[in-house]
Amino acid sequence: MAYWIYQMSAKYWLPERYRTDVWEGNDTIWDVNKISPTGDPPRPGDILVLFYAKAGVAVADRGIYGWAIIMWHEDGEVRFRPTPPSDYLKMNPLWNDEINYIINQIRGRMPRGTMWKVDDNLMERLREKIAQHVYGKHLSP
Repeated sequence: MAYWIYQMSAKYWLPERYRTDVWEGNDTIWDVNKISPTGDPPRPGDILVLFYAKAGVAVADRGIYGWAIIMWHEDGEVRFRPTPPSDYLKMNPLWNDEINYIINQIRGRMPRGTMWKVDDNLMERLREKIAQHVYGKHLSP
């Protein structure tokens, strides 16, 4: 199993549209323009974290908006199924200096793109921050 982040673009998916179109348990199909690194593609069962990177006119709240399981990836598209706590996150996006730092570590020097593979250590940190934000607790003892 691999971990991925998907950088949503307000140009195509305004947060309002994301909140109404993406529901826990329902499959969603989105375009994937650029995947980094270019080696292994996303596979069914991989975990996907969805986020908006920039705040601005189109996106008032940047941050992590969802968590999903990848169902398939082919021909420039990814099908995913949002899982809990996605409905909470889309109403209360997670963003702070540490999340910004982690996301920038994942994207490296190429912050433009759609999906990036996440190494286990950075994913562990993301999971921990999501759990703290949603459930108010730490995952590790």
